[in-house]
Amino acid sequence: MPIIRLAVLEDIDELVQMRWDFSVEDYDESPEPFEEFYQTCSAFLTQALEGGDWYIWVAEVEKRIVSHMYLQRIHKVPRPGKSKDPYFGYVTNVYTRPDFRSQGLGSKIHAAMETWSKEHEAEFLILWPSIESVDFYARNGFSPSAEAVEKHW
Repeated sequence: MPIIRLAVLEDIDELVQMRWDFSVEDYDESPEPFEEFYQTCSAFLTQALEGGDWYIWVAEVEKRIVSHMYLQRIHKVPRPGKSKDPYFGYVTNVYTRPDFRSQGLGSKIHAAMETWSKEHEAEFLILWPSIESVDFYARNGFSPSAEAVEKHW
């Protein structure tokens, strides 16, 4: 039975390794040595977990993290009569180790994230799915939005 929980500082080594594995699996590349990436990513994750704007849900099986989903709180400018701390959640870096896919872990993590987001008054959640993940997000209640626009350079 998986344990769904928020990540803590002691999880950083596993989270860095999973980010590396995710990148190598998806892009079949490693543009830098792991040791260099470890320094950059572990510093980011330490700051993220201590800063209060990033939350990382993990699924743990036999004391090993097998899946994760990140949420960044994006603060909005306050408006009169609205929440004192308006924000929306940006969902990113969703990954499940290959041996644990198609077991419902991503949906369990998402449910925990959604519950937390509602309890903490997020206005909405947003993400940019890969082509392969569109069905997963649709099953979990996400739908395309015509409201967002973007600019690339």
